[in-house]
Amino acid sequence: MDIKEFLEQVRQSVMLKDKIDQLNSLQSEIRSSLKDGVKELGEEDSRGHIVVEVDDEATGIRKVMHQRKVSKSLDIEVAENILKEKNIHERCVTMVPILNEDEIMAAFYEGLITEEDIDAMFPAKVSWALVMTKS
Repeated sequence: MDIKEFLEQVRQSVMLKDKIDQLNSLQSEIRSSLKDGVKELGEEDSRGHIVVEVDDEATGIRKVMHQRKVSKSLDIEVAENILKEKNIHERCVTMVPILNEDEIMAAFYEGLITEEDIDAMFPAKVSWALVMTKS
């Protein structure tokens, strides 16, 4: 590859990135509008999703759905209070040892472990990025 070919690829890359950014922005606007439309035109199904039946032959899309997703996460404070109230807290809690990085570094500064030990414990990871800068 010569510099002219390289420069042409740089130009193409910049042009494509700009187009992709514009398309992503447009897609985001349309998705937001579709969500509003589904809320306005749709009906709730048995699972709590809001659905608009479209049966569009051009795209093959049968329905557009504002999908309801439910996740549960543990409220630790509430759980601990309930478990203590029921006298089963100790049974339901497992203590897990965790390395304390501050103490590891303190041990290094005290001379208890070597720099080679630190390098082995904290291996360097190298990553690369292609960056184009404008003046």
